[in-house]
Amino acid sequence: MKKSREIQSSKEELIQELMELVFDKAKLDSGKSSGLANYLNIKFLDTLNIDITEMTFNRYYKGYITKKIDKIIPQDFTLDALSNYLGFKSFKDFEIRKSCDGITKRLKVKLLISSISIVILLSGLIFFIVKYYEKDCMIWVDDHYEKIRCSGGDMEKALNEGILETFKKVDVCKDSIFFKNGEAVIHYTRHNNEFEFFTNVGEHPIYKGVFTDPITRTIIQSRVKPCDSTIK
Repeated sequence: MKKSREIQSSKEELIQELMELVFDKAKLDSGKSSGLANYLNIKFLDTLNIDITEMTFNRYYKGYITKKIDKIIPQDFTLDALSNYLGFKSFKDFEIRKSCDGITKRLKVKLLISSISIVILLSGLIFFIVKYYEKDCMIWVDDHYEKIRCSGGDMEKALNEGILETFKKVDVCKDSIFFKNGEAVIHYTRHNNEFEFFTNVGEHPIYKGVFTDPITRTIIQSRVKPCDSTIK
């Protein structure tokens, strides 16, 4: 019984759509928005040789389009004629074509949803991979910093592109260039009475809390060896 009601409901929905399409076509064909019942009565007689009275079309219009009266269910031959007017072989053909259209639309919707889900999943995966392999830390190697992926090691530091590019340890001698335009271009640290020289200001790459100072002429005279010296 429930299935029978569902079938009837589905047929009524199809008839509703059929009527809407018939009157839409009549508006386009006639170029008018009124007198459609009379137009359809004449059209069906002339082209389909089917006499559906103007009164019947008026009842269809008021029942299915304006909803001013109760709908009347057309007989099967009338449904076939209305379907013919729209270019279908019969009402059954109309039903099959609409069913196929519905399936196609549902498949397109499912495909669209699946595509969006895949895009979101791939975007999330790419983001995770990029974040996982992103080199957002740096570590001191010999005389310079190198980018690495953060792992929580003691010697790691948060990535600083400026320090990464400009902070390097250098060997100097008395003929080295220490100043440009009066500003120190070499900096030094002193730790356990050991002097080291760097190309920029900053914290010592190994000793925490030890920071560089701009080199002075006093330091150059007292701590920088001659260029031809082999004594460290």
